[in-house]
Amino acid sequence: MDPIETLAATLQEAKKVLSSVGADQWTLPSPCAEWDVRGVVNHMTGGALMLAAGISGAPFAHVDDYIGDDPIGAFNAASDAALSAIQADPSVLGRTVIMPFGEMPGAVIVGIMANDEFAHAWDVARATGQSTDLHQELSEDRLAAVQEMMTPEFRKPGFFGPEMTAPDGACAADRLAAFLGRTV
Repeated sequence: MDPIETLAATLQEAKKVLSSVGADQWTLPSPCAEWDVRGVVNHMTGGALMLAAGISGAPFAHVDDYIGDDPIGAFNAASDAALSAIQADPSVLGRTVIMPFGEMPGAVIVGIMANDEFAHAWDVARATGQSTDLHQELSEDRLAAVQEMMTPEFRKPGFFGPEMTAPDGACAADRLAAFLGRTV
């Protein structure tokens, strides 16, 4: 998959997971110790908005709450904005993008976004009792990408924990989650 197709598929998978979150599930704990389900979705939404701003060259305003009283609608709008920004200017993949946390190649930031959104879709699925057997091809693709880019510096609190062992026969999304330090 090319980076734009990967991001589109990832955001679609995340939308699918979020659409199944029940009204009483937003405060459930998530595999991300610092966030409940709502916090994970708020992070996902902020990430999509940050990507859209970085790609379009617009300023990004960090706020504490990106989702208000419509978490699903806010995420859908933010992810659509991010994808639209990339589709409107695919040349961004070949140039440097300025993000609030630094400058990096556009293809790298799109890959990071896809990895982050996919991992957090898994977190939401796990927290809400949904199947974590997410899109097989995308899961395998993201696992390979993360294994290639993960360095020991990322394995620290607030980023990723030590690699865990997935059970025998675990689906690719569960193997990815375990690689990122989640208990599967």
